[in-house]
Order: sequence, then C-alpha cells, then structure tokens
Amino acid sequence: MKHIFFLFLFLFSCSNHTIIPKPKAFFYNELSVPSYVNYITDCGYSFFINSNNEIDLENCNMKIKNSSLNSTLYLSKINIQNNFSLIDSDFSKKINENSKNAFVVNVSEYNDLENKVFAKYFSFIGDAPSNTRFYITDSISVYLTGSLYFDSKPNYDSLLPSIHLLNNDIRKMIQTFKWK
Repeated sequence: MKHIFFLFLFLFSCSNHTIIPKPKAFFYNELSVPSYVNYITDCGYSFFINSNNEIDLENCNMKIKNSSLNSTLYLSKINIQNNFSLIDSDFSKKINENSKNAFVVNVSEYNDLENKVFAKYFSFIGDAPSNTRFYITDSISVYLTGSLYFDSKPNYDSLLPSIHLLNNDIRKMIQTFKWK
C-alpha cells in the first residue's frame, strides 16, 4: 500500500512545464499623432514645434518639456564672436562623452543655404544619457545646441517609441528653422 501511495505521489508531482519568473515590465506610453505650430522667439529665430510641448524660455535658453513622455529638450543659444572652432570643439567633446554608452552613433546633416541654416544631428543607439544631440548655426553669429533627456534611467529598449517620436519632432524643428 505504501508503494502504491509513493508511486502515485511520484507520478502526479512531476510535470513537464517549467516555472519561468515574470519578466520586468515597462510603462507603456500612448503616443499621439503630433500637431505642429510655428513658435517665434524674441531671440532671433523661429521653428515648428509639437503643440503638446511646454516651453520655458530664459535668456534665449529653452527647455521644451513633453510631460506625457517625461522628456525635456534643452536648447542653448551661444553667440559666436570669432570663436566658432572653440564652440564646435566643445560640442564635439560632449558628443564623445555621451557616446561612451552607445553602441552606434548615427549622424546626419541639414543645410539650407538660402536661409543660412546649417545643422548636424546625432542620434545614439544604446543607453546613453542623451539619445539625441544636435546643433543649428548660421556659421557667423549664432550657434544653437540641443540635447534630449528623459526623466528616467537610460534604457534604450523601453524608451525607443518615445525616442522615435521625439526625434521626428526634432527633425521637424530643424527643417522648419528660420533666422529673423
């Protein structure tokens, strides 16, 4: 009788399915279709921007906050005074520091000779502190730098949909940029 009991216990206690721990989940953002408006500054330039953003402008330095994606795009205006190479060198140093945690750095340029808008855009694939950095300049008097940051720990995989949407907004900004 004991043997039959242990036989049943042995047969019914074994199963072929394995227990897998529950993976970590990430917050899902509902991404909306962007609507763009022309934003005109008192700092000598204008561009189209996503109407969902909140803008904080102080001394021609700008914080463009997207609260639904927990992100901030920082824009800094630098006046060129025979120091273009120094400013460009400083920007390149920041790009090198930011790319330490990136697997790939994609670079693209935008040149609008008619409106004297010259831009270079860097997107970082990987857990970099800033997934997008860029500059816009007229190459004579103004150098505008931009950096995108999220209010969370860098995790490229979970932030990818938000990064993609915000990079489209940044490209729209660059392509519609006008100096006054």
